[in-house]
Amino acid sequence: MIRWNNTSYQKIKDARLNNQNIVVSFENGDVIEVPKGALSPFGASDIEWSKIHFSPFEIIIPASPNALEIPWDKLRVITDKEFAKYLADKSEEQSKLIGVKVKRLREKKNISSKELAERAGVAAQTISRIEQGHTDVSFATLRKILAAMGYSLRDLANQETELELENTTKSFNVLLRRVSYAGVDSNLLTRKIIPSKLQVALNAQKNNEPALLVDEAASYISTIYGWTPNEIWGGQNLVIKPDPAEIAFFKKPTNASENQVKAYSHYAFYLAKIVLKSFQQKTKADYPDSIKDFKKEYFKKHDKIDLTSLLDFVWDLGICVLPLNDSGVFHGASWNIEGRHVVVLKQNTQSHARWIFDLLHELYHVFAHLDEANTSVVEVEEMNPFTNNESIEELEANSFANQVIFGSRAEELAEQCVANAKYDIKNLARAVVQVSKKEKVREDFLSNYLAFRLSYQGENWWSSAIKMQVTNPNPFNITSDFLKRKIQIQKLSPMDYNLLTTAIAN
Repeated sequence: MIRWNNTSYQKIKDARLNNQNIVVSFENGDVIEVPKGALSPFGASDIEWSKIHFSPFEIIIPASPNALEIPWDKLRVITDKEFAKYLADKSEEQSKLIGVKVKRLREKKNISSKELAERAGVAAQTISRIEQGHTDVSFATLRKILAAMGYSLRDLANQETELELENTTKSFNVLLRRVSYAGVDSNLLTRKIIPSKLQVALNAQKNNEPALLVDEAASYISTIYGWTPNEIWGGQNLVIKPDPAEIAFFKKPTNASENQVKAYSHYAFYLAKIVLKSFQQKTKADYPDSIKDFKKEYFKKHDKIDLTSLLDFVWDLGICVLPLNDSGVFHGASWNIEGRHVVVLKQNTQSHARWIFDLLHELYHVFAHLDEANTSVVEVEEMNPFTNNESIEELEANSFANQVIFGSRAEELAEQCVANAKYDIKNLARAVVQVSKKEKVREDFLSNYLAFRLSYQGENWWSSAIKMQVTNPNPFNITSDFLKRKIQIQKLSPMDYNLLTTAIAN
């Protein structure tokens, strides 16, 4: 797979000022340095470089008259010659393709290039340059020419699929390309949705792919996204259908592609339905009405808050927990499917504390927001105790998680740590150990709370917090092993079995 098509190549993990350079870290591990001058546009003034902040797909720097919003691809173009060349080649390729499509549309209406020029009020040379694929024709001129033929930009876009299907046979690569255009990450398709054995068989007969195998690959996609075979192989671009189970985005996608979020949500939703299908709940337990009731019921059965005990408690309530470990947009979800609940946790970290916080956060949504059948909450951003999302539902879910973990003492304990450290961040790790021991609170819970708190004050203390994490055994393995014990996985259909076992394989 081309690396820049992977969201981890695109997603910004950190951005900071270092002397005269902006240093940006990406999710795939790349760290780049870009001189400030390369990012300063003409006319901008009062640029406050030291106040740089970022979202997953852009960096933002306060300035006048408007803040500088610099997307990930501009940062990559400046620092990655291969990506810059790819975009340049792609631009030339697209210009040629547009020219071919305009010519085809003109010929469909039996209009000569001279007549079209007269209708659009442009020089005949302009029509010729567009159809020959030159890149110096403005977007406004292109729209005017299309309108003169009675076409729109949508008609121009639809020509691309027609050309593709005319020039290629039905194949696995065409299938991947069409589905990727709709917003489904190609990594998700090849690593999780289409079985590896099927891909190996197709690759072994690349020059003569059996139609039955190609159709089998398409059937996995059809099952998850609801596209018919005619839609998958037809002339129209594929469009991801309305959100599954009437998704309520409490965390709206900002710079994340909404199509990518929808695409992954459909995948996770289908897996959730598989889990419910194979989970035979004996009796439906009543959910706790308050934090007090939750803790009372929990501590009747368990003497401490740890991941294994919490999973045991949640499954006993009849709530299924599905772990996923893919990268990219979408950090979790809660679904009410025909009156039954599934929580999806998507984490790449091995920190037990982070998994516990996310599970408690999602449980609150189940208890408080998902009474009505076929509703859901999808978390697009990372969950943390100091969300910058203004949604009252998210603030409540964070408060629930913090109060289960700390009682009502989270800020009190944080202030104790700061005081014990004598207000010096260099002493904070030792202070966390002291306060945790004295107050009988887990170090990993407290260190995470402080790390998130400090990050909103511009301080990065994560390297110290990470050293205090409980990471063994792997929390993904704990959660997936629980799932395997609770469901009757062997009774699933071959397709559902393949999808679920692949999803929860580490």
